[in-house]
This record gives sequence, structure tokens and C-alpha cells, in this order.
Amino acid sequence: MNISVIVTVLNEVETIAALLLGLTSQTYQPAEVIIIDAGSTDDTVQLIKVFQKKHPSFPLKLIIKKGNRSAGRNFGIKLAKNEWVAITDAGCMPHTDWLEKLAQAATKSQAEVVAGYYDAAPETAFQAAVVPYMLVMPDRVNPAHFLPATRSMMIKKQVWQAVGSFDESLTLSEDYDFAHRLEQAKFKLTFTQKAKVAWWPIETWQDFYQTVMGMAQYDARAGITRIKSYLIFCRYLIFLFLAAVFFCPNWILCAAFVVVSASIYSFWAMWKNAQYLDRSWYYLPVLQIVSDWGVMVGTIKGIISSYVKRSAQA
Repeated sequence: MNISVIVTVLNEVETIAALLLGLTSQTYQPAEVIIIDAGSTDDTVQLIKVFQKKHPSFPLKLIIKKGNRSAGRNFGIKLAKNEWVAITDAGCMPHTDWLEKLAQAATKSQAEVVAGYYDAAPETAFQAAVVPYMLVMPDRVNPAHFLPATRSMMIKKQVWQAVGSFDESLTLSEDYDFAHRLEQAKFKLTFTQKAKVAWWPIETWQDFYQTVMGMAQYDARAGITRIKSYLIFCRYLIFLFLAAVFFCPNWILCAAFVVVSASIYSFWAMWKNAQYLDRSWYYLPVLQIVSDWGVMVGTIKGIISSYVKRSAQA
């Protein structure tokens, strides 16, 4: 089985070396690696070119093409010479047996799409606390319903063509939309938790909020409904209703209600995710609030933009 690996990058000077090292260290070597750079303004391209000179026998192609990740992936897959295409992201480092495990899963299951897995490589307490909000934790994995993500997946090129490729109007959540279309098209998917890539988590509060908000926004634009997103709206609406009807007439009761509610919610945020952390549990209550508001703001933005787009097309 010959496998082409597709990666999109943009300003990844801090992580590109680890990605390249992970690809060259594979126990099952790729037949080709195609990296599409979206126009990096740092030294990402230069580092890739230096790597090419040092490893002339490694089948690496570098293409510079501006556009979002969807456009880059589609372009790379079009160029791929092989039937099987493996995809990972910048900011990740594949485990040495990543391709081997993907290939084994495809052969064993005769599936047309293989969903791999991922683990985190946090370097700070904040990054460790972010992980449960950004990844599906091992004990929450449902192998029968685990959808492939572009951090770690492999697909037949003809399947990618059949479902219409990645939606280039989506800058974020494009792989979630793509995975839903794969599922709806009834292609055979399989999941292997052994095909892992390491992922470096988000480093700042601003990036965390922007990522959560962006994912929710593009989910809504793509018409994808995440039940958890709407449950968040319900929590806050119930809180506001109870505060307005029963407590707000009395400011002391209202203040007490807010304090008690916030304490319960903070405890719940810590209770559900502290099990995944050796430290940094104290970030969890604030991360929960920031995540909630990112989801709500992003969902509203996505619904509005989707409505405007439909109105313009009518």
C-alpha cells in the first residue's frame, strides 16, 4: 500500500521541525509527502527547504499556495499520486508507527476511510487545562461513532472526490463538515486508537476563545448541529429566568443566587475534567465560562451569516 501524506502549514516555525522528524521516522514510510504552505511570513518555508537539502532521498514536495486549510488540502490531494491519502496538521507530530497503524486498520477492516487518534503534548499548566476542551479524551471515545479529524486520518482519493472534497468556504471545522458528509454517504469508516499524532495545545486565552468561537461559527454556517452547543444556551437561559423571576426583586437574594450558581458551576467544571489533569485544575472554571461564551457567540454569528448567505442567493 503506497500512501501520500498531505499537510497544510502557515507560520509553523516552532513546530515544523518536529512534524518533519515524525514523518521521516515512520516505521511505514510514505510514498510521498506534500506540504502546502499558505504563504508563511516566518521561516517555515526556509526550514522546509533546508530539510529537503539535508534529506534529498525523502519524497517531500513543498508547494506554496495561498488559501485556507480546505483549499490547501484539496490542492494537495489532487496532486497526490497514490490511491490512499493520509492527512495530518501542522502543530502535530505523528508517532513513529502512525502510518503503519493506519495501513493495518485499512487492510484489516477493508474500510475506505480510517480515523486515527491523537494525544496532547502540553508544555504549560494552561495548555494541559485546555486539552479536555479541545480533544476527545480516551475514556469518552466511542469507536463505532468516532468521526475522522484531519489531525489523523487516511482516506481513498476516490472517496474524497465522491463527497465533494473539503468545503473551501469553511476556514474552521472543515474536517467536521467533511466527516459528516462521509458518514451520510455511507462510506465504510473504521477507527484505530493506535494511530496517534501528538498535538501541541493552544497557548493563550485569546487563541482559546477565538478557536472555540470560530469552530462554533463554522459549524453553524455548515448547518451542523451539535447538541452540546444548544445545551449551553439552555443553561444560561434557565439561569437568567430563575434570577429574573425569583431573585432579582431582592438584590441580596439575587447576589446569593449568583454566587451559589457560580460555585456549583465551577465545581461541576472541575469535577468533569480534573481527572485528566495532574495540575492546573484551577483553570477549569474560567475555561468553562470562556468556552461557553465562545460557543454561543460563534453559533449566533454562524446562524446570522448563513441566513444572510441564503437571503443573498434567493
